[in-house]
Amino acid sequence: MTKELHLAEHLEKSGIKVIETDLGDRIVQLAGCEAAHPTGPACHLTRHQISELFTKHFEKKVSDDPMELTRVMREEIASYISKAKVGITGANAIAACEGAVVIVHNEGNASKCAMLPDKHIIITTPEKVVPNLDEAVNVTKLQTYLSTGKIISSYINVITGPSYTADIEKQVYKGMHGPKEVVIIFVDDGRLEAADKEAQYCIGCGMCLLHCPTYNVIGPVFGTSGHMGGIGAYLEGSRGRIDEALKGGLFTCTSCGACVEVCPSRVDTKKGIISTRATAKKLKKRGTKEHESLIASVKNYDNPWQVPRRQKSKWSQGLRLKKKGAVLYFAGCSTSLLFPESAKRVVRVMRALGIEPAHLAQDERCCGSTVRKLGEELLAREKAESCFKDFKGAGAKTVVTSCPGCSSALNHYPELAKRYGVKVQHVSQFLDEHLDKSMCEPVKGFESVTFHDPCDLGRAQDLYEEPRRVLAKALGRAPIEMELSRTNSACCGSGSGVKSAYAGLAEAIGRDRIAMAKAAGAKVVVTSCPWCEQNLRECQGEAADVTVMDLVDVVERSLSETGVRRSGKRR
Repeated sequence: MTKELHLAEHLEKSGIKVIETDLGDRIVQLAGCEAAHPTGPACHLTRHQISELFTKHFEKKVSDDPMELTRVMREEIASYISKAKVGITGANAIAACEGAVVIVHNEGNASKCAMLPDKHIIITTPEKVVPNLDEAVNVTKLQTYLSTGKIISSYINVITGPSYTADIEKQVYKGMHGPKEVVIIFVDDGRLEAADKEAQYCIGCGMCLLHCPTYNVIGPVFGTSGHMGGIGAYLEGSRGRIDEALKGGLFTCTSCGACVEVCPSRVDTKKGIISTRATAKKLKKRGTKEHESLIASVKNYDNPWQVPRRQKSKWSQGLRLKKKGAVLYFAGCSTSLLFPESAKRVVRVMRALGIEPAHLAQDERCCGSTVRKLGEELLAREKAESCFKDFKGAGAKTVVTSCPGCSSALNHYPELAKRYGVKVQHVSQFLDEHLDKSMCEPVKGFESVTFHDPCDLGRAQDLYEEPRRVLAKALGRAPIEMELSRTNSACCGSGSGVKSAYAGLAEAIGRDRIAMAKAAGAKVVVTSCPWCEQNLRECQGEAADVTVMDLVDVVERSLSETGVRRSGKRR
């Protein structure tokens, strides 16, 4: 909270010396850098770097022995505490019934800040108030376990006011072994008026940061003062501070949703980021020029790639696809324009399974996936509804998409699917239902294959097993798993417009994912998303260590091994 308020800087300007008493915070204070994590502020610095920092600060050689580093700083902090007039702490929880403040800490510094000076100031926020002490302890248990892995912290202080004694003539005198005055300051700053208070459920454990692909690359640049990562941008946006959210990297989030999976409070930061972007659009706050161009392209050309819509159907020329049918193939913008061969493969595979797909050709519109994530809610819904009208006009009962972004975007509006009587499936779902193992022959030369879960397929639609079952049929065995897969899968880096506006960031995230595949021993990464396929290929450059392939490509190779006819029977 003090970091959100920039309290230390303001006090220093007023001539008041401020000393951080947490070791990590003190190291960061001396280094003049940003904290890297709420519970490990200096975790980005090595002990050798800290040794150099302390040697310069104390003007004498300080070894890089952690015990020595701890000792010298403990002694310095103790000297400052003994002279301090005021101790300032935060609060982990406020028990309303008992009127008690609960503070959790490991180093013992908070106790000294609360007990040794003459005045103790507690700076906190309204959302820290809980009904009673039992609930306050529950909050601290959760924070401790998620932050440190320990069942309970080294210290838990419960403070109800100044210390006192009644040992002299039974008269109460305050400040016997502690401060004579305890002051609690609640900082609102838009919190109570916020219509969306979900961001305030954050307990500051930092779990989301450990799984955030963007934060892993750019660090504290993503986030706001006192609140790192996407939750920082979301918190600012929920309080109407859109400019602060934009400065905090509002549009650098890939909206992969990994943070939601690991959050103990189940804060939906992904949803909050998209909502904040929508608010920014309503307030006419401009995003990046790349995003503005992308949105304009979807409006004008029905695709994000700034090309005439008719080009989306070039891949289907010569395939003699009908425009009407019960099963309709929706190739999508990215597959049509970036991977036209993949679109052709889907048609060939569907025909091999005895299914003749229809296709809208140049009448196929954009599903609105990316623009919705960029905050253009009305445009996204308009595009989705137009698609459903087209599906109904084509007599489709089932629509099969290549891109999980398309199926996710269209299924984002279940009322539309119900109204128009259309079921939207990703191709992996469709193949899982229609591909029989007897049709497949294990593809040769694919000894070490792993599957990369696209965020729009897995976390957005809960489709984890379907693509793996299809891949297992084509390979003759289950794919190997990377360390982060399924619900904990790492992002490829290209989602939510990041690839368009921040190509370097997207590629850095992609390289991290490729490194995970190599660590698992994989030579081939199979995915089922054109955005993932593009970024995972491009991030490696020309000298690719790992081959990246589409799921349908592997399936077609497997079917060709058995010589399956278009009727779905063996030759």
